Amino acid sequence: MTFHRAAGEHSMSTTKRSILMLVRDVIQRNPLLLPLAFVATLSIVLIGESSYWQSTGVLEQLSALRSGKTTLQELRATAPDSQSSIHRTLLVNRLGAGALSAAGLVVLFLYLRQGLALEQKKEDVKEELERVVQIERERLEVEVASRTAQLVKLTHHIETAREEERARLARDLHDELGALLISAKLDAARIKARVTESAPEVLERLAHLVDMLNKGIALKHNIIENLRPSTLDSLGLAVTLEILSREFAERSGVKVNCALSVVMLEPTAELVAYRVVQEAVTNISKYAKATTLWLDLVSSDGVAELTVRDDGVGFDTSSPSTSAYGLLGMRFRVEAEHGTLVVTAAPGQGTTIQVRLPERIVEG
Repeated sequence: MTFHRAAGEHSMSTTKRSILMLVRDVIQRNPLLLPLAFVATLSIVLIGESSYWQSTGVLEQLSALRSGKTTLQELRATAPDSQSSIHRTLLVNRLGAGALSAAGLVVLFLYLRQGLALEQKKEDVKEELERVVQIERERLEVEVASRTAQLVKLTHHIETAREEERARLARDLHDELGALLISAKLDAARIKARVTESAPEVLERLAHLVDMLNKGIALKHNIIENLRPSTLDSLGLAVTLEILSREFAERSGVKVNCALSVVMLEPTAELVAYRVVQEAVTNISKYAKATTLWLDLVSSDGVAELTVRDDGVGFDTSSPSTSAYGLLGMRFRVEAEHGTLVVTAAPGQGTTIQVRLPERIVEG
């Protein structure tokens, strides 16, 4: 019982504080409201008191007449004055009621005007905030677009420098290392021709040396092709992709279905398309666990469309992964060639990479 009483008292005190805070807020918003309310209250009190005393005087005269203390002649003599006083009181009451009504209307008008002013101020502040937010959003969009363009240019510059370095290394390996290995192989062949059959252990060693030199030449060829495929410049993109897919199938055991058409691309764009397929087959061999790969290259309305699709485990495109970073770099390289790259994947549904690159305009 004591607990409920305390809870009720606490609730009443909270309500009183809320009402006091509300009244204080209204008075702060409308400074003229308190003086007008004071004047209106004072007027009501004065009018009520005046009416009370006038009515009391009339009742006293009637009581005196009834008790015989006042004669009819005296009442008639004071009646005009009483009537005039009553009329004045009624007039004052009417004027007071009108004044109070006018004061109430003024207060209501001031309150409504203040409310409208506050609402207008809120709308102005809201519009200003929206304008500032819009300006900031536009500035950020411009900055993001600028930074993206800079990132694309930087990626293109880095990739171009890397490809040039790869091409230089491929040339050095082909010219310098290739010459050394061929020379060593020829020397081994000359020595073998001069060694008689009386030294079989020497012949065995020479055969082993020639075999190692052949493996070194093959390794050199593979390194050169990985750095910069020579067939890309001599045979074109379609043949190079077919060789890449065939070697991938032999190495990984994945079945590869190719539908490759001849397309006319700029040399840099051809290299980008080759790198996209190279990155895709690398990801497939490492992560996809696929059994079949589909590789398509077609030309449509001046645009070369390259599609790489597998039936592997796929991945969630919304979450970053190790393979996604390589594809992100490829995306920037494709965009630097004014193309587009779209990756479609889902867990358990494989991965599809679609690249669109503008073809080279052949001048007639």
